[in-house]
Amino acid sequence: MDIINIVNDSFNHPMDRLKEIMKVLRSENGCPWDKEQNHKSLIPCLLEEAYEVVEAIESEDDVGLKEELGDLLFQSVFHAQLAEEEGKYNLYQVIDGISEKLIRRHPHVFARVDGIDSADKVITQWEKIKESEKKSKPKGDSILDSVTVSLPAIQKAEKIQSKVAKVGFDWEKWQEPIEKLWEEVDELKEELNQLKTFHSNEGKIKSGEIPKELKERIESEMGDVLFSIINVSRHLDLSAESALRKTNEKFSSRFRHIEREAKNSGKNLLNMTLEEMDELWNQAKQKE
Repeated sequence: MDIINIVNDSFNHPMDRLKEIMKVLRSENGCPWDKEQNHKSLIPCLLEEAYEVVEAIESEDDVGLKEELGDLLFQSVFHAQLAEEEGKYNLYQVIDGISEKLIRRHPHVFARVDGIDSADKVITQWEKIKESEKKSKPKGDSILDSVTVSLPAIQKAEKIQSKVAKVGFDWEKWQEPIEKLWEEVDELKEELNQLKTFHSNEGKIKSGEIPKELKERIESEMGDVLFSIINVSRHLDLSAESALRKTNEKFSSRFRHIEREAKNSGKNLLNMTLEEMDELWNQAKQKE
């Protein structure tokens, strides 16, 4: 098989080299996996790479971040290559598009517009420019039409709440969403108390033991509680997404401690009691 020349010296810019590599991977003699992909099939890869970038940032891993940013960049190049093959647009048009948008949305930098001297004013100006840009596009029936459908649920809730807040549909005081949270928790408790009617045993509830209607009501109230928690986070200028990621990491760290200590003691987790594992869990908490 002929060796394809993709050495760095053959290209004027590293982006040109990456674009050519992507083109080769999609060519007749390219990679079988790459040739089978389309925009939709690449969605899991795109999300995974984005979250790996976040992980590298939060762990302050500079070397890892450099690598993950490359992986995420490659996803953009991949999608642009697919679009070019379809005759829609190419990578350079994507780059030109974001360049023009950044210049257009930063008139205080590139056009020297005065009076934009704080981050809050920048955000306000950014939103106004976005709205003016949308006037040239087909309008939806709701301000929520611009919220990306496929966002993870927590991020989507944050977006929805922020959108409606901009037109005044929001709590005026930070205490009010907290009071709403307790109200939703009480409603969830009421539905959970109904479980006693159908399941009085102390063991685990098995699939099918809860009536469908009750399960749907519990799910609805649980969703209301989660939505309210996200709203409280927003009013306290916290990211619910970030808070949950940190708790996931905290839980994982403590459970790994249980695994290590069990292994050091020659024990199998499956043979340990919940009390024994709880003791190791508390040890991990004390170390923190």
